[in-house]
Amino acid sequence: MKKHILLLVALVFAATTWTQAQTVLDFKLVNNTGEDFYAVYLTETTTQDWGEDILPEDIVKDGAVIDITFDYVGDETLCIWDLRLTHDASEKDYIYINEIDLCEVRVLTLYIDEDGTYAFKVE
Repeated sequence: MKKHILLLVALVFAATTWTQAQTVLDFKLVNNTGEDFYAVYLTETTTQDWGEDILPEDIVKDGAVIDITFDYVGDETLCIWDLRLTHDASEKDYIYINEIDLCEVRVLTLYIDEDGTYAFKVE
């Protein structure tokens, strides 16, 4: 009986800890740049480790709208992230978008402004 109670307490603790430490930071990415992208990476602004490509498809074509879905698991909610998109499979040609508040973003639209530089709009 003691083992069952101990197991139940451990399961409740694990479930509570998991739900408190998991933050869903999903958003739609709209590509209005006139270019295609082959990989998408997100990293916390405080680190340089880009991790794995989070692109749900093989390519983000110009004009495409894709769902970016990932669950951040950590000790605290981190809202500010950097985004990197690569233009080709070699990943030598890429763009950065720094300090995006993903806690506030539902739609992130990428475009090239009148000066010819990459820009984004947040909805």
